[in-house]
Amino acid sequence: MRIGILECGQTSPDWIEEHGEMAAPFPPFLRSADAALGFQIYKAHRNQLPATANECDAWLVTGSPASVHERLPWQPALAQFLVDAVQQRPVVGICFGHQLLHDALGGVVQRSDKGWGVGVQDYPLQSVPGWAPPGAPDGDTFRLIALHQDQVTMPAPGTRVLAGNAFCPLGITTIGNNVLTIQAHPEMTTRLARAIYESQRAEQGDAMTDAAVQSLQTRIDSRPAAHWVLAFLRHRLTSLESTVRPAS
Repeated sequence: MRIGILECGQTSPDWIEEHGEMAAPFPPFLRSADAALGFQIYKAHRNQLPATANECDAWLVTGSPASVHERLPWQPALAQFLVDAVQQRPVVGICFGHQLLHDALGGVVQRSDKGWGVGVQDYPLQSVPGWAPPGAPDGDTFRLIALHQDQVTMPAPGTRVLAGNAFCPLGITTIGNNVLTIQAHPEMTTRLARAIYESQRAEQGDAMTDAAVQSLQTRIDSRPAAHWVLAFLRHRLTSLESTVRPAS
């Protein structure tokens, strides 16, 4: 499987040596579930987009320091690509990608009046799709690293909520058949999360920052999330291939 990663932001230059570019955590995250995966990275925030949705088997939209409602110059073209791509290929959105897909497909994204969502958060499962791998996560709750101030406040038509909590009801969703979205950051390392939380200490305060950093020592379900993402992609690719396979 070849996954196209649509990178939606630029990492601060003084962070690149230690943490890599925005898309860098995704290949190791997904290869924790399948070492044979291939990847192609497109810098969507620099207007680098695929010519067609068929350049890769599936697509993944990353997080971003930008907000969907900013309507930055590069966002409309990416949104239009995604609207077209979901008709042909499975697409996964993470954090900003989760929000952009809902927005592009008819939902609403807003700055949350609940404030920042940071630290390792519990996302209890509300619905388990048939393609989900057995036995994950432990206790029917995903524990994932959160980092967001915006939220999807009205889901796109055709949304199914798979997991969420009181702070973020739309934590993990599908939209129609070909879209899986996750508000949290299953790809994020604890080292990167700690660095980001500490960099925002002045804005978020000592109490919130200390709690977020402390939570990074608890269970984090990155690998189960990777297995869910790949199970979804394989399920949808199999379904899509069966619809275009010529009759024998």
